[in-house]
Amino acid sequence: MFGSDAMRRQNVIIVAEEGAKQGQLSDFFRACCGWEPLPFATAIEAEQYILLHGTPCILLISLADAEGAADLIRTARVSTKESLIFFVDSTPDGELAAEMILAGADDVIRQPYSQRELAARLWLRAGNSLPISFPSEEKRVARLKIDEENRLTGPDAVEAVQLTPTEGEIMIELIRSGGRIVTRDALSRRIDNCMWVYGDRKFDVHITKIRKKLRDAFGERYVVETVRSAGYSFYEIPVGKSRSLTTSD
Repeated sequence: MFGSDAMRRQNVIIVAEEGAKQGQLSDFFRACCGWEPLPFATAIEAEQYILLHGTPCILLISLADAEGAADLIRTARVSTKESLIFFVDSTPDGELAAEMILAGADDVIRQPYSQRELAARLWLRAGNSLPISFPSEEKRVARLKIDEENRLTGPDAVEAVQLTPTEGEIMIELIRSGGRIVTRDALSRRIDNCMWVYGDRKFDVHITKIRKKLRDAFGERYVVETVRSAGYSFYEIPVGKSRSLTTSD
């Protein structure tokens, strides 16, 4: 998605009216991608820059007053289809989402959101073409094993956790992921041999049951985290660390 021509452009442009918000988003992209963003305070300023220099790899717009945002997105989209365009919707009911998507935004993220959610959305849209490092608490790959009878065991477990066949297939994919996000579509293709349909919560039901079984057997040691609009991440909380990530969609 991001070829050599794209990498010669400005990597990231941030449009945010507040200096503090610009700083937070700049810190995020430095940590997430190793890229130095170019900040603008208004949509008009960013649009003028893009008309002169071309569209960046990533354009993120986070404005309390969204005047000019749709025009900026249309200008950026006309320039190239390779760019990823994100709009942060701060309205109470997400009323700007449809307008920005119709203008050409790849994704709309609602406030409040976590840095991990933003990283997940970038990863979901860009795939392996974007060098993403997920911001999170200290954690590590879960050291669990599952046998042919869907019995789940840990490195120091006395008893096995018995899973259903579907739960077992889900856990196999989560364990194989090594802590990376597993999308619902990937699970659907692996388990049901079909694409996942947006709004289908069948995997959420199974995940809820898996979480209960893990909690009953291991306490809070192992986490199946729901990363909103992306999928699930499975990992182990290091001993002595508390868990603070949400697991609800």
